[in-house]
Amino acid sequence: MLAQILIADDDINFVTLLKEHLEFQGHKVIATTDGFQATLKAHEHKPHLVILDIQMPGAYGSTVYHNLQQDPLTASIPVLFISAFLSQEMMERIPSGPHVRFLKKPFEMNRLDDLVKELLPLGGYVP
Repeated sequence: MLAQILIADDDINFVTLLKEHLEFQGHKVIATTDGFQATLKAHEHKPHLVILDIQMPGAYGSTVYHNLQQDPLTASIPVLFISAFLSQEMMERIPSGPHVRFLKKPFEMNRLDDLVKELLPLGGYVP
């Protein structure tokens, strides 16, 4: 099957665009517009990938990431951070690691597709 992907971004238009694109690719998408809900949905659904805005209501994307890392059931979920803002403070909030990537808005959808394939086993297919 294709991956289950959680998207969390406070821009509902952006969430809709990503959701439609990823669903067209065959993925199942869960979406929310705040960080608190992102943490709850990640624990509930155990997605294969989480796409997080850095700055959102409820909790920053970096806080969501750290919450996921503290739970053995969600610690291995790859995370793709997305943001239009790249201040020094924002860059310092982005965790680093083998299963973490960053994509600056705006971006080409094929770049998103490449990162999804890079972060997920078998190019987005999951056993």
